[in-house]
Amino acid sequence: MKLGTRICIVGFTLGSCALAAFLQRQENAGLAEPKPFELFDTIQTHLRAIRTQRYQQAYLQASSQYMDTTDLDRFIESARGTHSAIRQAVRWEFGILALEGGTAEVPVRFFLHNGEFLPATYRLVHENRSWKIDSVELGETEQARTVAGLRM
Repeated sequence: MKLGTRICIVGFTLGSCALAAFLQRQENAGLAEPKPFELFDTIQTHLRAIRTQRYQQAYLQASSQYMDTTDLDRFIESARGTHSAIRQAVRWEFGILALEGGTAEVPVRFFLHNGEFLPATYRLVHENRSWKIDSVELGETEQARTVAGLRM
């Protein structure tokens, strides 16, 4: 093989590697600091769909890994059963989110009609340029307390 051909092959290979590294860095830079509203919006869309019994729309907010392990019928069963308190919440509040790479944890408190609240943790993953819900962990209901006029 001629020297000029070898130089072209090496140059093309190095150029391709440099382009791939640049593109990967750009993609990772976008994940480093997602705007909180992006995460909250994913959860809000999920909650609105569940509250209005549009389960298929809520299911579309789930990650591909969740969809691989849970079919739509099982999701609907869970939304109507275990997660029924979410549908009955008067309001909800987001806590301080934790980010690590392409994953995020968002604490949520669901305030119920009877004065109790239900703590939950939403775990989200970044896939296909959007945030998807990977899991929802519900805690035990607790009695909400009022201290100096602030609801806790």
